[in-house]
Amino acid sequence: MPGCLLACLAASLRPTSPVARVAACLRRLVLGLLLAAGSASAAVPWLVLGPERQEIDAWPRLTVLADPGGRLDVEQVLLRRGEFRPPAGKRANLGLNDGAVWLRLQLEVPATDDGRWLLDLDYPPLDRVDAYVVSDGLVVRHALMGDSMPFVQRPLPTRPHALLLILERGLEHELLLRVQTTSAMLLPVRLMKPGAFYAEESRLQMLQGLAAGISLCLVAFALVRAVGRRELVYLHYALSTVGSGLFLFSFAGLGAQHLWTASAWFNDLAPLLSVLVGLAGALWLVDGLFQAHVLSPPLATATRLAGGLAATTALLLAAGVLGYQQAQFVASVLGPLPMIVALPLAARRWRAGDRAAPYVILGWGASAAGATVLALLLHGWLDLEGWTRHAYQVGALAQALAWLRVLDLRDVEQRERAEHAERERLRLQALAHSDALTGLPNRRGLEQALDAALARADDERPLAVFIADLDGFKAVNDEHGHAAGDLLLALVAQRLRAALRQDDLVARLGGDEFVVLADGLGDAQAARQFGERLVDAFAAPFDCDGRRCVIGLTVGFAVAPQDGRDAVVLLRRADAAMYAGKQAGKGRVQGVQGPAMAV
Repeated sequence: MPGCLLACLAASLRPTSPVARVAACLRRLVLGLLLAAGSASAAVPWLVLGPERQEIDAWPRLTVLADPGGRLDVEQVLLRRGEFRPPAGKRANLGLNDGAVWLRLQLEVPATDDGRWLLDLDYPPLDRVDAYVVSDGLVVRHALMGDSMPFVQRPLPTRPHALLLILERGLEHELLLRVQTTSAMLLPVRLMKPGAFYAEESRLQMLQGLAAGISLCLVAFALVRAVGRRELVYLHYALSTVGSGLFLFSFAGLGAQHLWTASAWFNDLAPLLSVLVGLAGALWLVDGLFQAHVLSPPLATATRLAGGLAATTALLLAAGVLGYQQAQFVASVLGPLPMIVALPLAARRWRAGDRAAPYVILGWGASAAGATVLALLLHGWLDLEGWTRHAYQVGALAQALAWLRVLDLRDVEQRERAEHAERERLRLQALAHSDALTGLPNRRGLEQALDAALARADDERPLAVFIADLDGFKAVNDEHGHAAGDLLLALVAQRLRAALRQDDLVARLGGDEFVVLADGLGDAQAARQFGERLVDAFAAPFDCDGRRCVIGLTVGFAVAPQDGRDAVVLLRRADAAMYAGKQAGKGRVQGVQGPAMAV
């Protein structure tokens, strides 16, 4: 997520700076004025519980008493019932408040109800909640909840703060909640039948598990890619996703419930630790994805150092060497850097036609929108609704998927570059191994093909090597010029190719000499017949731009392995046979004369 907003959210969960404390004092003053402005005679009706209702939103029936100094006890509060007022401001949201707030709910249990209800306060970051059950004016029960205590010590082992109420029929009951927290004071108070509560919690746990599963799959994918491709950019993506996911996990109360159940200390540090881990991953990810070292080496160095500082701060915070306030200061300073670095680079790459840049901007935008909604909620400026509660989670997941698409496009781009480089290499290799005039393999290409063919040759499938020299080419070249001679050589190459089988090879050695490789012909007699077919192919004259050119062909050949297995020896013997044919009258086929030894 955008580091600056993530850092702001962490600060909202636990404000420690002087500015934050002054702002909290102002909010307490405003809260007090709003409460005082309420009508003193406004009577809130009793909340009637009944079996026909499985879930009751208690916020409309709550009254509030501000306790800025946090000094009031329950006995004093009971004496000040008349000072409770309906809450003002946004629904189920009192914003940031360093002081304590008392909530009062008057309950009536009809004879038809069994009196068994669950108090549900679904905002896990609340530090401390004291719940008092008052029946007929007497405090009959006191329970302590909040994330400042280990999960295993809570009244019920549930993700939200919950308390089972057993209310006797026929009595007047009051529920008093004293809430004190350094985080935002979101107070979604509900009364639910136990069955309805656990059914809804199961559905929510399933959805949160699905979201966590998606995050884990993204992290696992990134780690596998990091190991398989040996690229750190995937590890940085995994760190960024882990940081965002850990923040959501701890914010929703799932970390305390499932992972660090016995550690209130780690539950307190988890949001800030996740911020620092996410910042380190995001900074390194931006540097790797946009190749900042190419665009701006100083910027790349600064980004890497900032990521290293965030990671070091997280380690020192976890080790207890660095305090919460100092670590939060580092997160606040480093927070804006990922967005400051990424957005200009993404915009520049977008203008340059980079296909991944729009997804970078989309990912930042989705995460920033979700984080902004959550920040506004934590500061008391939005109602606590389903969409405001989960906006950041949706935005963070959208960002993780957008960044995954960026990595995918990066892989596509790298693969396309590699394929282009391979095509260019093959093209240059073809140029280096081809004759520019005829398009046939040149001497270098012939050597490569001949070595490969000799490796396959044996007595059952011998290889015949033919050297063909044009008869009368010099006369054509002298009479009609070099242009006609070049054209004639190209026509000769076409005619030779047409006379060969599909797997045979013809190459140009240079001048008017050509080499033909043909395997599987059989013995020397079969090779001679093949050579005669090449000679016969030159019986017809050539048409060189309207000029009739008559040339012949003299062919010498050697057969491997009978005449040798060395490429140089075979070519030398075939060449000697060709010259012997020339001396014998041209326009003929000549094999190796005399005994031959395999070399």
